Amino acid sequence: MKPGISLIEKLDDFIRRYHRNKALRGALLSFATLTLGALLLAALENVSRFGVAGRTVLFYAFAATTLAVLATQVVWPMLQWFRLSGGLSYDQAARIVGEHFPEVKDKLLNTLQLQQQVDNAQGADVTLLAASIDQRTSSLRPLPFAQAVDVGPAMTALRMALPVAVVVGTLVWLKPTWVTEPATRIVQHRTEFVEPAPFRFELRNESLKVAAGDALTLEVEVVGNELPSAVMVEAQGGRFRMERTLDHIFRYTFPSVRSSTPFRFLANGWRSDEFVAVPFAMPSLAELRVEATPPRYTGLPAIDQRNQGDLTVPEGTPIQWSIRVANGDGVTMRLADNPLDVRAGAANTYLANWVASSNTVYWVTPTGVDAIGDSLRHRIRVIRDGKPSIRVSEEQDSTSRKRRHFTGAIQDDYGFSRLTFAWAFVERASRQRLDEPLFAGDAPSVETDGRVELDVPTGRQGTFFHTWNMGELDWREGDVLECWFEAWDNDGVHGAKMVRSGTTRIAAPSQEEIREERNETADSIEENLEEASREAAELREAMEAMQERLREQGEMTWQDRQAMEDLIKQQKSLQEKLEQMREENERKDGRANEFNKQEERILDKQDQLQKLMDNIMSEELRQIYEQMEELMQEMDPEKMQEQLNEMELNHDAMEKELDRALEQFRQLEWETKMDEAIDDLKKLADAQKMLAEETDLGLMTPEELKAKQDSLNQAFEGLRKDLDQLEKDNQQLENPNPMMDSSEEEQSIQEEMQKGSEQLDKGKDKKASNSQQKAGEQMEQLAQQMEQMQMDSESESASEDMDALRALLENILTLSFEEEGLMAELKLTNEQDPRYINHGQSQRKLKDDAVMVEDSLFELSMRIPQLAAAVNREIGLVNRHMGKALDGFGERQTADIAMNQQYVMTSFNNLALLLDEALQQMQQKEAQKQPGSGNCEKPGGSGNPSPSPKAGDMKKMQQALGKKLEQMKEQMGKGANKGEVGKQKPGGMSKDLAQMAAQQAALRKMAQEKAKRLNEDGSGKGNQMGDIAKEMEEIERDLVNRQIDQATLQRQQDLITRLLEAENAERIRGEKEERTSQTGDDALKTTPPQASEYLRQKMNELELLRTVPAELLPYYRDRVNDYFNTLDLEPGSPELTP
Repeated sequence: MKPGISLIEKLDDFIRRYHRNKALRGALLSFATLTLGALLLAALENVSRFGVAGRTVLFYAFAATTLAVLATQVVWPMLQWFRLSGGLSYDQAARIVGEHFPEVKDKLLNTLQLQQQVDNAQGADVTLLAASIDQRTSSLRPLPFAQAVDVGPAMTALRMALPVAVVVGTLVWLKPTWVTEPATRIVQHRTEFVEPAPFRFELRNESLKVAAGDALTLEVEVVGNELPSAVMVEAQGGRFRMERTLDHIFRYTFPSVRSSTPFRFLANGWRSDEFVAVPFAMPSLAELRVEATPPRYTGLPAIDQRNQGDLTVPEGTPIQWSIRVANGDGVTMRLADNPLDVRAGAANTYLANWVASSNTVYWVTPTGVDAIGDSLRHRIRVIRDGKPSIRVSEEQDSTSRKRRHFTGAIQDDYGFSRLTFAWAFVERASRQRLDEPLFAGDAPSVETDGRVELDVPTGRQGTFFHTWNMGELDWREGDVLECWFEAWDNDGVHGAKMVRSGTTRIAAPSQEEIREERNETADSIEENLEEASREAAELREAMEAMQERLREQGEMTWQDRQAMEDLIKQQKSLQEKLEQMREENERKDGRANEFNKQEERILDKQDQLQKLMDNIMSEELRQIYEQMEELMQEMDPEKMQEQLNEMELNHDAMEKELDRALEQFRQLEWETKMDEAIDDLKKLADAQKMLAEETDLGLMTPEELKAKQDSLNQAFEGLRKDLDQLEKDNQQLENPNPMMDSSEEEQSIQEEMQKGSEQLDKGKDKKASNSQQKAGEQMEQLAQQMEQMQMDSESESASEDMDALRALLENILTLSFEEEGLMAELKLTNEQDPRYINHGQSQRKLKDDAVMVEDSLFELSMRIPQLAAAVNREIGLVNRHMGKALDGFGERQTADIAMNQQYVMTSFNNLALLLDEALQQMQQKEAQKQPGSGNCEKPGGSGNPSPSPKAGDMKKMQQALGKKLEQMKEQMGKGANKGEVGKQKPGGMSKDLAQMAAQQAALRKMAQEKAKRLNEDGSGKGNQMGDIAKEMEEIERDLVNRQIDQATLQRQQDLITRLLEAENAERIRGEKEERTSQTGDDALKTTPPQASEYLRQKMNELELLRTVPAELLPYYRDRVNDYFNTLDLEPGSPELTP
């Protein structure tokens, strides 16, 4: 280290201390000087209250002074301190140090100068100088140069600054306004400051912001020593007096603030600072959108309404509000007393959701930064899903007690999910009573015996219909049923609710009620039949009178037309009455048979009587009346006369049918009541024997036994009266039924029953039991006798009727043959031939015979219900056309005679078929009552059905028939060539043709049956046999129409070929069928003698019918073919037996 380096460092330290001390002193002086200057300026401002210009001068003068003082006294010394600017040099510092330390004097300065010389020496020897410097340095190093810094001026400045600081602090603490207010005015020299008044205005309004267009009320309070008596507000270029509310409070209202409004207060020449009323836009609802989607089960459409907050929705409906706010930044919602969550959406829109559960109100309030908008109150009405309602009306079916018709109506808010019909037995015929209720309140019934699901009506309301057929139930006398309907709504919120209709109690009718109703209806029907018969007679008389007038006048007048209209009205009235009577009889039988198991014979007779009533007025008669109405417009007497003749014929048949219906109705009612009496007698017998056993065992008290016996006595007495009435009714029938005289048996029974009652009074139970048992056995025996007599009587009557019918059929066939012969002879007789008169006499005889047949037929039809309604009409046609034929003989009109004779033949043929059909029905009915043959399961039935015939057998039978066809063709050719038609036996050709047509029809049915059996599996194997049947039908048609020519024979040959092909196909298929001819022979061998006689008579009758001519209507032709089919399929037929 150089010797002078340590001195330099110490001088540097001195220089820094020197300038630091100088800067500190400058800061203290500046503080004292500037503070005193500021206080002086504040005092001047307080005293003078300079204007803007004066304060501006003062401000800038003080600012310039402050800058100058700080720059010279603080900033410059600090720059020197940090050597940023010039300061003391080492020489100046050495002098100051030398001055401070007397022993140093110029020694420090000389040392510095020597050091400079050393530094400036270039190559010279400075050793001595250096040694001198070291020596000097060593002597100066111990001296503290820092003490040479004079701190006295700084301390003087401090003593000056401290009082100033104390004064300023005291003044600011005690009177701050003396300093702050003038200082503020000087600093804000560009602001106009009003001289403080002796009072001040204090605005009491918390905010001067107001909704645009709203009123703003200003409220100012005057505070001070001297308070003004009046205050004005200056705004919008005017001054307005404020209202004094209290001694020192004033108020004024701006009625509508729509823009920023400056204002100030004035009083006693003093004015306040300026205030500004600022309007702002009030938050409001720009749009309120409510969307609600009712539950799907309600079927209601979605709701989307705007700016309409009130809402009516079903329970469980989700609701969403979409609220758009104007001039706001939010919205609040309150649902009743609970806040509702609101979330922000897009474009200043807010959303809220809620599920409707109960009636409520809600408020919507828009909010903003400056204010809260007005709340809107809306109501939500929530409709709860109500219970469904049901109304049911019930009506009993007019034809059946076991059928009830229900009509109901159901209604609900939104629809239904289920509808059922339920029933339950309340009481059983077994006397097991169900005393407990089926259900209580609205709880679903579980004690049901049946339930049926019904179709649910669509929509909120609907009707339903249900027919309950109790015939499927085991519903007997003594049973009581209850039924009701149950409906469920489709509530998707709380679950389906059920409602039940009122219950309907239905009790099964007793036997007494059933019989009483049936008897009343029967009496009504009988009266209607009698009245209808009288009306029909009156109608016939009116027609006869009309015919007489038309014959006499030869023309129709308006009076005739009016009479004809009256006649048609009477006919329509009669037709309606007959239809009503028919329906009433059908209802009577149906309702009576529901609870009573009738015997088969009674049911058959009911069906036959019903068919008879259905056909009392024929369809042809109805058509005649319709044609009569049309002819009335033409006023043609000839056509009207012809129509009246047709009407008269059919009307006569209708009258006879009415008489038949009335008689058979009475007969059926008598038989039904007789069966009921026998059944009641059996029940009484069982009850009497049961009571005898109870009496013998002592199971009941004497009083109870006596009461039961008296009840049985009364029942038997009533039964005796019923039997007496039946005897009277029987005598009123056209053909009374045989009845046994049971008065002695009845008297004996009554005596035994009375004896038993008396012995019970005496306490002789044993003897009473014997009398009761005997009375029961006698009643049972009497019932058996009456039942047996009923059966014998019916069988005997049926046999007599069949004999009479068979004889009548023979007479009709005889008349038919004679008429056919007469017709053939008339064709060969010239009109001038004397035999022409003989033919007329023969026709007269036939006419007389036909009249007797008509009478016999009508009498027979009264007893035989199987006879069709057409028999009386057909016999009427016979007599009518025979009469016309007789008239033709008088004028020798051969053509008209032949035409009417042909009509007679047709009617005879029709009658023969109708009577034969009735005879077959009666014979079949009788046959069913006898033991059958073969492997029968039921008495009177037939054996096992025959297997399908083979194609080979059918071919042989068809070949045999073909040979007869060829013979018939030759005979017809010879007869035509030789003119021998008139020489043939009457009916001979017709007999052969009818037989051949029947045989061909039998073969056709065999083929059809075989085709049907082969096609049962759907394989189509029977199609070939079906085509064969069609070919047979063509040949059958030729036979019926007497058109046997070469084409017929050719079809015969083709048919044989087809049958041969079918035989080969059958052999290939390997079909194996057992023949039943031997079985049939065996069955015949075991036939009882009475059945053999019956079969023999039947074969004789059928042989006679083979002679029926073939000139038939299509319907009757088919019927005779069917009949001959049954004939020729009988065992032993030579043509059809394979």
